[in-house]
Amino acid sequence: MTYQTFNEALGSDSTEYIIGYEGNAFAFTGNIEEDLLSITSVHPMREETVEEFLRKANTDWLIVKKLIEEEKLVELEYRGHRFYMRRLPSRH
Repeated sequence: MTYQTFNEALGSDSTEYIIGYEGNAFAFTGNIEEDLLSITSVHPMREETVEEFLRKANTDWLIVKKLIEEEKLVELEYRGHRFYMRRLPSRH
């Protein structure tokens, strides 16, 4: 119902109904911090997805800790899974 309301108000080119697990198929540009913030500004990433992303980028978890300390990234738990999401001004 919410999707239909937004779809009618904003148009089908402005709304998307994302309900499934995103998987691990994320690309990176070489700037891992910006890539993580860009991805997580759209939707949260599961912990195992972030781990796989970091592995593919040949880096470690310290980057996630740094982004959390800088309050650019937040850690959440939902239904037994840990997620990471970009902290946006509207989410403070």
